[in-house]
Amino acid sequence: MSQRLSPEDLSLIRKFFGEDLEGLDLEAFRARLKAARKKYHPDNFTHLGDETILEMAKDRFQQIEALAGRVEAHFAAQVDRDAALAEAAPRVVYASDGLKIDIMTRDKALKYQLFGTSLIFRGDQRTLPGTGARLIALEDYSPRITSGFRDNIKVHLAFGPETPLEAVVEWLYQHISGRTSTFVIEGKVVPVAPGPILAAIRQESRRELGAGS
Repeated sequence: MSQRLSPEDLSLIRKFFGEDLEGLDLEAFRARLKAARKKYHPDNFTHLGDETILEMAKDRFQQIEALAGRVEAHFAAQVDRDAALAEAAPRVVYASDGLKIDIMTRDKALKYQLFGTSLIFRGDQRTLPGTGARLIALEDYSPRITSGFRDNIKVHLAFGPETPLEAVVEWLYQHISGRTSTFVIEGKVVPVAPGPILAAIRQESRRELGAGS
């Protein structure tokens, strides 16, 4: 249950702990509380030999302890509210069973280097090192002797929510940089640079999971 602090409580927090509530987090509050307990402990006043002063010190110490309990409850309720909001908010992940990519190139060796083999059939896959992502061939490819002939390498890029997309982009960029005239993701031309490629992949693979997913 949320602990509502009264205006008097807020005034006492400023008096005993030297700071407005807004300026304190739980760790800072506990440090100030420790100092206040030391400063206002009734034992500090026994040497005066005055029962009235000692009773006042005991009442003040009890007031500090009661206030501390309400402030602790306030912070606990705040944590609960933050957790509830985080739980209710949709979680964004990036994943795709097959993001369509077209790579236009006159480099006849590129497709074989992408797949690591000289003979490629539709459905062949290559797992990108260290990422778990997969390139999937959408057509058959056989060695072509004619030089200068422009190829359109058609692939799907498949990856899950845990895939490090930055590493995927770095691998793609190292293979296609300077070797492709046009790079297309899901029908949209993308500049051949890590930033734009990563942004395009995220845009096309963004998924929002419901609360609690």
